[in-house]
Amino acid sequence: MKTFAVALLLVSCLWGHSAAVNDLDEFDNQMSSFYLSPSENAFQIFQKRAIQFQNKLEGSKNGADLLVAVMIARASQTYGWPIADSVFGDKAKEIIAGKSPLAMYVSDDSRVDPTKLDIWWASFLATGDTLFLEKIFVYVGHELPKDNINKMLVIGAATWSFKSNCKQHKKVLEFAKIKLGLVSISESQRKFLKECIAYAESGNSN
Repeated sequence: MKTFAVALLLVSCLWGHSAAVNDLDEFDNQMSSFYLSPSENAFQIFQKRAIQFQNKLEGSKNGADLLVAVMIARASQTYGWPIADSVFGDKAKEIIAGKSPLAMYVSDDSRVDPTKLDIWWASFLATGDTLFLEKIFVYVGHELPKDNINKMLVIGAATWSFKSNCKQHKKVLEFAKIKLGLVSISESQRKFLKECIAYAESGNSN
């Protein structure tokens, strides 16, 4: 599973020759900016677009279908909006119910892998809740361990995706600045945050 930013890019590449560019742009943009202006109407439009691209989402094999379901679940839980009948809606309801193996994995913060990072990013984009940034930050900016491959993958993915989203999202940048002001972070995290903020505020592209 790729980190969230890469997952969206792969989906766009897969769709590029089979759907209208405007529709793709609108769906991608809504996924990445939903938390900025949430509304029930926007939520219903998001669900309709997900249904429109169901085959491509499910066929992408990069977990994009799960991330859509997570966003639907989180938005519905946060704002109380109704979930539409669809494959994604059913999976979102499953996640909310919390009883299936998938739902328990999504909610279990002790089971962390690159996919879980994507789930936390999707949850943040659906709600704007910095609680999910806190979860991700636990794994950001540390030195890579040489004797634990899974931890190495998680730290690498968390660090890369945080830096990327710090540049793309003002709220992530603001979160990084707050963290930099804390005395409790490690020196490696402090060094990373300084680099991350400088990168976000530069004119360089991702």
